[in-house]
Amino acid sequence: MAFKSFVKSRCAPVVFLSLFLFGMAASPPLVGGPAPSFKLEAVDGQVVKLTDLKGQFVVLNFWSTWCVPCIKEMPEFQKAHESLKPKVKVIGINLAESKEKIGEFIKAHHLSFPILLDEYGNVSQEYKVIHLPVTFFITPDGIVREKVFGGGVTEKMIEAKINQLS
Repeated sequence: MAFKSFVKSRCAPVVFLSLFLFGMAASPPLVGGPAPSFKLEAVDGQVVKLTDLKGQFVVLNFWSTWCVPCIKEMPEFQKAHESLKPKVKVIGINLAESKEKIGEFIKAHHLSFPILLDEYGNVSQEYKVIHLPVTFFITPDGIVREKVFGGGVTEKMIEAKINQLS
């Protein structure tokens, strides 16, 4: 009886850990793998699907109005949107804030690139977003090539990364 208890207490954690690691190995890496698909509503009511953007570079920024580094980056994303279109599509994905609050933010900061609503955080989970801001660079073939954590993204950095990935 003591032997069975010993085996169960020693084997159970090993089995659990093996299954856990196997599950982790089964999911493809985000950087270097295909960008998770999404379909989200923009603040202006338009629906944006990632699949519709195939053939373009996509700069995807996850942000929120309460995030100070996010706020500091917004003018840089706006400049990149203006200077790099139509080659590059800049998109902001707001994490779980009201349409009204985001609309006020857009007006106050004079943003014209699409801001999408991730109401329940589903897309953020697909992209494994843990901290804000985080920016993904997606190539025209739909592959995530780079992930930049934290603030400090500039128009020049975006332009350099796109040139590097071209």
